[in-house]
Amino acid sequence: MLSIAIPIALQQLLFFGVAMTDTFMLGRLGEAQLAASAQANQPKFIFQLILFGLGGGGSVLSAQYWGKRDMEKVRLIIGIVLRIAIVCSLVFTAIVKIFPNHVIEFYLKNETQKDAYIISEAVEYIKIVSWGYFFFGFSMALQNILRSVEIVKIAIISSATAFVVNIILNRILIFGAFGIPAMGIKGAATATLTVHIIDFIITTVYVLRIDKKLCFKLKYIFRRDKLLSADFTRYSLPVLANEFMWGSGISMQAAILGQLNPDAVAANAIVGTLHNLATIVIFGGACAAAVVIGKQIGGGDMEGAKHSAFTIMVWSVILGVLGMLMMLSLRTWFISLFNIGGDVREIAERLLVIIAFILMFVSVSAFGIVGVLRGAGDTKFSMLLEFASLWLVAIPLGAFLGFKLGAPILLVCAALKIDEPIKATIAFIRSTKDSTYKDITR
Repeated sequence: MLSIAIPIALQQLLFFGVAMTDTFMLGRLGEAQLAASAQANQPKFIFQLILFGLGGGGSVLSAQYWGKRDMEKVRLIIGIVLRIAIVCSLVFTAIVKIFPNHVIEFYLKNETQKDAYIISEAVEYIKIVSWGYFFFGFSMALQNILRSVEIVKIAIISSATAFVVNIILNRILIFGAFGIPAMGIKGAATATLTVHIIDFIITTVYVLRIDKKLCFKLKYIFRRDKLLSADFTRYSLPVLANEFMWGSGISMQAAILGQLNPDAVAANAIVGTLHNLATIVIFGGACAAAVVIGKQIGGGDMEGAKHSAFTIMVWSVILGVLGMLMMLSLRTWFISLFNIGGDVREIAERLLVIIAFILMFVSVSAFGIVGVLRGAGDTKFSMLLEFASLWLVAIPLGAFLGFKLGAPILLVCAALKIDEPIKATIAFIRSTKDSTYKDITR
């Protein structure tokens, strides 16, 4: 499991470094640019979760076929994933290009001159970044599905390159250097677009020209297999729906905060950055867990898969506690890195304590849902659990407290995260049931 988890975690660390660079440098410009980029990236965040769902959903099948060493089926599954990713990227690009102002105003209120300025900055950012959705979508979906057959090195190489290029371009384009004028938030968007194109080129060239294990060709994007497509719909689309509901739910939470308090948006962006750092190992391990469980089931070792699942869930608790302690220990130093006012700083410091506590449950739910249950083929239950806890409990509760009762913003933030303890408890119990584990290959 570590042989898969460590490379994934390294990739996520580099990916975090790219996001952190943007957040840190835009934070140096001011609160307006930080809030603008955070909200302008919400559509991309939803898209990213769809890609994660596509990769994770495809991995449910491909990991088990990988256990059987049926590479032709694996290639056909990757073709299905890329086909859907291309369509989704074009849809997201079209929506943002046609309705940029409407998209941004969904996430930010427009009542004061300051609000109008933040919206204008966000629109400039999203107009540029949206050109990279296709490149981002193709490479991200491909890298996610490749994990299921234990091809992980290319993701590290690509992410490392993106990290270095992003730092250089951000420094030059945001603040100006070497005769190039400062572009501000437009510079950050241009750097992000460039990084997506480079990532796409590196990943595509490796898979089509260098890799010898998979031997994937572009023709598999257009090849059809009715039975495999039916299996993908049955087992993989619930994962996609799961990630879409989770991503759109997180985006809805950002919209609620944006309508209630612009200072909370900037604070949430800062806290979210540290939260992402703390969850790198957690989600790397969860993705690896799905591959390990799926491969064992596909190889016929059902009892081994059950024993592995128990070990994995115990580790989820340990990693959750360690992540919480890390967030709390870095709290003061991390927030001091940003050029923010007193109100934003106070919200960020208190919000960080809440999110650190919630992280324990995030770890258990991630290993349970993203790892064990997906690898075991129990994807429909995972989807229903995500929907019920987030959309029927957390979001309605947060909206009610914020808009109807006018509750303090920190209480609203806590309510919006109440789904994590619910998911963690149910997922842990579900992982102990024999009926959870099933061979879904033909």
